[in-house]
Amino acid sequence: MKILIVSNLYPPHYMGGYELHCAQVAEALHESGHDVRVLTSVYGVPRGGGVVTQGTTELHGPVPVYRRLKQYALRPRSTLRPWTPFRARNELSDARLFLQLLEEFRPDVVNWWNMFGLTKLMLPIPHRLGIPTVHAIDDNWLIQEFGAGGAIASAFWNGVWDGDWGPPVLRPLLRLLGRRWEARTAREGIPTRQSASGPGHACFLSWYLLRLHEEAGIACSSAEVIHGGVQVDRFYGARPFEPDHAQPVRILYAGQVTPDRGLHTLIAAITYLAPEIQSQVRLTVAGGGQDEYVSKVKEQVRSAGLADRISFMGKVLHAELPAVYKSHDLFVFASSRQEGFGFVMVEAMLAGCAVLTTGSGGSQEIARAADLPQFPAGDARALSHLLAAQVTDRAGLHRIAVKGQAVALREFTFDRMMEKWNASLRRFPASRSGTADGGPHGSAR
Repeated sequence: MKILIVSNLYPPHYMGGYELHCAQVAEALHESGHDVRVLTSVYGVPRGGGVVTQGTTELHGPVPVYRRLKQYALRPRSTLRPWTPFRARNELSDARLFLQLLEEFRPDVVNWWNMFGLTKLMLPIPHRLGIPTVHAIDDNWLIQEFGAGGAIASAFWNGVWDGDWGPPVLRPLLRLLGRRWEARTAREGIPTRQSASGPGHACFLSWYLLRLHEEAGIACSSAEVIHGGVQVDRFYGARPFEPDHAQPVRILYAGQVTPDRGLHTLIAAITYLAPEIQSQVRLTVAGGGQDEYVSKVKEQVRSAGLADRISFMGKVLHAELPAVYKSHDLFVFASSRQEGFGFVMVEAMLAGCAVLTTGSGGSQEIARAADLPQFPAGDARALSHLLAAQVTDRAGLHRIAVKGQAVALREFTFDRMMEKWNASLRRFPASRSGTADGGPHGSAR
């Protein structure tokens, strides 16, 4: 089967778990025998003179990656020219590029991943050409940037064509020019006002995300939940049966260092520990993030006199994380975000760490499956009580780790996830591109 994956970012240029999940699935689908291509943005591509004039084509692992699309949310908008027509021209250019790739590759299915910051003009095109689509939904970009019935995605183009963006005195002329531009664009097969085409089949990362999208009025043709999975051979770590009471409890925070991930709550919880318990903990922070917030939490550490107990590793490559997990005893997931899932929790569980969590968003499904201790987001006192319990009861800490690892091995492995992905893709016929119609524009579609 030919599969075209579209994602806003793709390793090695990525920001979080959504892009990593995409890359892992893409490579696994390739290993399963599928012909996989990835279309992504020029985010991360070196600039010449401050501008990316052309993207790149490369192999990331075994998968061809086309870095061609513009990214509209993660880069500052131009201040040198009127923004509305400048963006409209660029989005139309992206849509034409997408049409060209469909013509050249002739995929059997288009697999949408994180589309945050990409043009949404691409979304209805496969449907119009009779190409099936699958959405991999790991967060709420579809709610934020597409909207129920595509209302958010269409709003920008309604304003462009109706001349609602310029100086009032020029708007009648802009409206006339806009309508002509709109007609020319429609003849190219690029829907703009009609971008309300809803998702085809959707694979949600958690039941939480599925419910969230249903409540937002996002109508999918069909939907299922495929929980995330972690590669056992990379993350699994056996631990000694008897905990070492003579050593401090090694606590880990891993992930992006932003206010909604709650590192400040964890640091505050450590300050609330009784001195004799506080002396038995060491915290490692593995991750980078917002400079202002990182400086703030480092000052929090200095002010609390915890510099000898808390260390900052900075951003850690994902390939290096297994060793980091395996050198710690306790992982704290302090997020107040409505998480799509919580891959870091499963990674830590597989590595043999006990996990304490807020259970925010879809991470609650992991917490319930493994019966993990939970604390309210932002409640440093409640977390402090949980930390004290783990430090004073090493056998209990070990039991949490053992049970969590067993659940991760049973419920949240990468192989289990890919079995479900492959089963989902089998609903679509393969080798459609080889039919006599000669491509996605033929009548057979």
